[in-house]
Amino acid sequence: MSKRSGGQSSASQMLKRLWQLVQAIQCSRAGVRVAQLVEETGLARATIYRDLGRLEEWGAPLHVETRNGERRYRFLRSSELPAMGFNALQIAALHLARQQLQPLAGAPLVRELDELLQKLRPNELQQNLRFAVRAAGRPEILKTVERARQYERRARIEYRAASRNGASTCVLIEPLLLYVAEGEPYVRAYCVERAAERTYKLARIAQVELTEEPSTYRPERAPGDAFAHSVKAWSGEISTVRIRLDPDVAWRAQEYPLVPDQKLETMQDGSVVVEARVAGIVEVTRWILSWGGAAEALEPAELRSATRAELAKALGKYEGPGPVKAAKRKSVDGERRRLAHGETRRV
Repeated sequence: MSKRSGGQSSASQMLKRLWQLVQAIQCSRAGVRVAQLVEETGLARATIYRDLGRLEEWGAPLHVETRNGERRYRFLRSSELPAMGFNALQIAALHLARQQLQPLAGAPLVRELDELLQKLRPNELQQNLRFAVRAAGRPEILKTVERARQYERRARIEYRAASRNGASTCVLIEPLLLYVAEGEPYVRAYCVERAAERTYKLARIAQVELTEEPSTYRPERAPGDAFAHSVKAWSGEISTVRIRLDPDVAWRAQEYPLVPDQKLETMQDGSVVVEARVAGIVEVTRWILSWGGAAEALEPAELRSATRAELAKALGKYEGPGPVKAAKRKSVDGERRRLAHGETRRV
């Protein structure tokens, strides 16, 4: 008997858990114990402690106190919050939203939210409200790319492409869309030199310059359509892939999905076959390799061959005695030669 279902990204699952905790805490004015949160949410105690730490780190207006040897969690009351008409639940929701938007730090939308959160900072008498420290990132890169898109002008970028082993090249682009995949920002743009749409990872843009040249490209379809079947942000020929996961890891197939709309088929031996429509096989191959020996590429033949080639390349690095043993053997062999020729070691 087979069972089919779709998967959810780990980021979406985490956000769902955090919102469950926020709602449970909001219902208690006196403070809620972890044991109560376990009962109300059905989450494991260790998961709850970890997610509570995330809420505190990200700036949720939590108050924690110890009573009878047990920690209790509640949201700050109206009298403990800045006088701007926001309650604790609303502030918590804003901080969760801001955390999800971190990859787009520097974009106009995120800057507006940052200004609002800045106004919600507590005064000196309201020390219970903590705010997360944002990662610096490279907002100036994103800001310039976004300006080029907004004002329909070309941008000149210095880009380190994986296809050129990280070598830098200067590219003239017309930005079309900002896209976030697994916490990494990308820009979909028209490449003037190649006269085609391309996807660029912002982390690989070393420099960007806004030019005076107007954008001239007009896409025939919405730029977001390029990611309809993407694994992360890769685009390419669309095909159906099938990957088998061994029984001992099959239960994690939904926790670490290949794509959100994947289909899972449970086999009689307890293994799971993942089936998905994807654009290109580069990221699919990397996903298979991340499972180690617990995954097997079934279809198409191109994916199976690519995975086999990567595994053979990795295995080749482990042939022979290894660098430590080889170095030790070389040292021993050298000592034997010196002794054979009557040499002594210098002290």
